[in-house]
Amino acid sequence: MSGSEDAAGDRSTDTHELSTLADPEWPVIDSVAEYDTGWFTGGYDLVEQPDGSEKRYYWAELPPAAVIVAVTNGELLFVEQYRPTIRETQYELPAGIVEPDESFTEAAARELQEEVGFVPDETELLEEFWCSTGLLRHRRGIVLATELTPAERTLDSNEFLVPKSVPVEAALSVARSQPTNDATLEGVLLAKEHGILSA
Repeated sequence: MSGSEDAAGDRSTDTHELSTLADPEWPVIDSVAEYDTGWFTGGYDLVEQPDGSEKRYYWAELPPAAVIVAVTNGELLFVEQYRPTIRETQYELPAGIVEPDESFTEAAARELQEEVGFVPDETELLEEFWCSTGLLRHRRGIVLATELTPAERTLDSNEFLVPKSVPVEAALSVARSQPTNDATLEGVLLAKEHGILSA
């Protein structure tokens, strides 16, 4: 997942159907989008709180993302990627944005082929959830990909990453090693919970 514009130089921030908001429990007096970067939209909701006071709750809205747990020959697939936002290189699970016409599992299959060079015969959505709910409007799906067949990688023009693999018994330790990130930890912990990391 590159985390910026796509190869065409633009990315729609229209709300994906996977990111539909629930009806508010507290009255929303106004909802304002202050800027749109082409990658995410930033704004605020002016909300009436339970005591009658009003407050602006700021948000950044991003498209949903799929994070892929893929095991082949007893190894969990990672990518090594430099993240300019935190100025560090880290091991991450393969991941990417869900396009408007895709499901989490469809996006996971596409991203796995693009980033790591494997096509899964089977995919399963392990979990989906909102992320960093104090600020973000961003949904994430953790997808298990199995029955992998090697394929040619097709990276986006702004993706500079290296496929890596780690023995399943070492995957959690690698995921917890600094620097790390939430998506990788979540995906590996869910994989462990589902028995996927059994050697």
